[in-house]
Amino acid sequence: MRFVPVLVLLCGAAGLLRAQSSGAWKMGGPDDRWEVSGIAGGSLYHDVSASATNPLRKASVGFFNGVAVGAVLGQLGGQHWGGEFHYLFQTNNMRLRAGAGETGSASFSAKSHAFHYDALFYFTRRDARIRPFIAGGPGLKVYQATGQEQAFRPLSDLVVFSHENDTKFMVSAGGGVKVKVYRGALVRFDFRDYATGIPKSFTAVPGVKLSGQFHNFVATGGIGVTF
Repeated sequence: MRFVPVLVLLCGAAGLLRAQSSGAWKMGGPDDRWEVSGIAGGSLYHDVSASATNPLRKASVGFFNGVAVGAVLGQLGGQHWGGEFHYLFQTNNMRLRAGAGETGSASFSAKSHAFHYDALFYFTRRDARIRPFIAGGPGLKVYQATGQEQAFRPLSDLVVFSHENDTKFMVSAGGGVKVKVYRGALVRFDFRDYATGIPKSFTAVPGVKLSGQFHNFVATGGIGVTF
């Protein structure tokens, strides 16, 4: 019975070669114009800073690592160009961390919704099995703070958390790769940097300055279909 696994592998390889020779690996038929995909992955942020001059104090303001899930509606376009509408839901709780020489930290539950349109440039033609690409475009991000208010939190003399939701203009930049697994089906891997201003859910107390912008790095994988 040892020959059975070998036979299975040979049959599988023959099937793959037959599918490739028949054009089953192509990214889409001549009538395919759209892609619909579901994506999921991880999300992390680069902190911004809060600083006071009298007395001199600093803290890091940002978000914990979290989970991202979403959906993509893509336009297949021409040989090297395309476009995609993205929706992404993220769970990244807010945080404050004391600067060097100080102690203290605080957290607050939060989530966000991102909407953006990316233009894509593919490095291979439309019928290629593997299509790496770069992407970028504008969008909006809705920050929602959902934590429980408290009378006192560490570092509340620098920054306080607020339940005020805020919508920020967003710039998306990154890239990825799409791999055809069969005609009309694909897997994709994406990386994006979402840049926004600081939402109002972080409120600096008088005499404290918040500086910088948030860079949200998101890596996802997904599966999709073309039609």
